[in-house]
Amino acid sequence: MIETFNYYNANMQYILFYITLKLNLNINNLIKLITEGIIMKKIISFILGTVVALNLSISVANAAAKEVRVAFFLEWPTPNQEDKVKKMFDKALGVPVKWTNFSNGGAMTDAMLAGDIDISYSQGLVPFINAVKSKAPLKLVDVAMEYGMGGTTCVTSKASGITSANGSELEGKKVAVPLGTMAEYVFDESMKVVGADKSKMTVIQMDPEEGAAALVSGDVSMACLFGGNSIKAALTVGTRLLTVQAARDAGIKGIDITSVTDKFMKENPGMLRTFIEVTHEANARYAAGKSDMNVIAKDAEMKLGDMKETLGGFVFLNAADTKKSMESGGTLDGFLKGMGTPNGAVDTSFLPL
Repeated sequence: MIETFNYYNANMQYILFYITLKLNLNINNLIKLITEGIIMKKIISFILGTVVALNLSISVANAAAKEVRVAFFLEWPTPNQEDKVKKMFDKALGVPVKWTNFSNGGAMTDAMLAGDIDISYSQGLVPFINAVKSKAPLKLVDVAMEYGMGGTTCVTSKASGITSANGSELEGKKVAVPLGTMAEYVFDESMKVVGADKSKMTVIQMDPEEGAAALVSGDVSMACLFGGNSIKAALTVGTRLLTVQAARDAGIKGIDITSVTDKFMKENPGMLRTFIEVTHEANARYAAGKSDMNVIAKDAEMKLGDMKETLGGFVFLNAADTKKSMESGGTLDGFLKGMGTPNGAVDTSFLPL
């Protein structure tokens, strides 16, 4: 309280001087008019407004995060992982950035709601939508990337003999699906394409790594997964139910997003804007062929060749195209409306336009 009073007191002379300028008065006239009470209301109003502004400034300063906690995925390479490794985010934000890897987007949501994560980078659209439908205090502030089914797919075991031509034979079988993720969306849409009734299957919740292992061991006939290493493991004993091209032709497309807690967004808008700006700069560097692919591969815990193949299936939009996608009539907006997302879940104001 004493520090705050001293702060106001030290600035009061400046405030009075500023009043004389704003009201076009010299100091003698100002004193005369104050004494006569002629402009006292204006001055009081101005001073109160200034005090409120100072209070807001102090509140924002006190709310500034001492670190930023970010969720991300392994086996899901992105250009900004180079900036992560080289501490470019830390330098730009001015505080340490703590990155935590998660197995799925639903776990990211849980961590955000528990107060352990501030920003989820490349969270699947489905878990975000599920969260805001449940009135979770989260906002979608950027499109991380768009992708085909190279990085998210369903793989049937060769032993099962099931392909897209006889996909209905999945009925009565066990399938592994990471529920509440984009892989579940791919599962749902793929079943429509091959004419299989998912309600007649035994759907087992498994994260991608677990699903791949279950497919290899023969415990399930199909596993829907994301992540280069998990898909590669599954393909040692299986084949894609739908090829990447077949999925594209069917209109099956993935979108990952950047989400943030309402609390962090309101208290640290500058940090959020900087995080997104650094990410878009990384995307532009990748588009120009200047990314350090070895650094990205190592951080994603993938072999260089596998990482390049996965990364090559991603489309990173520039800020202007991202805004178009997020606004009415855009690709992202279409997904959100099609899945019944509540209004007010998207904020484009942090994009580096």
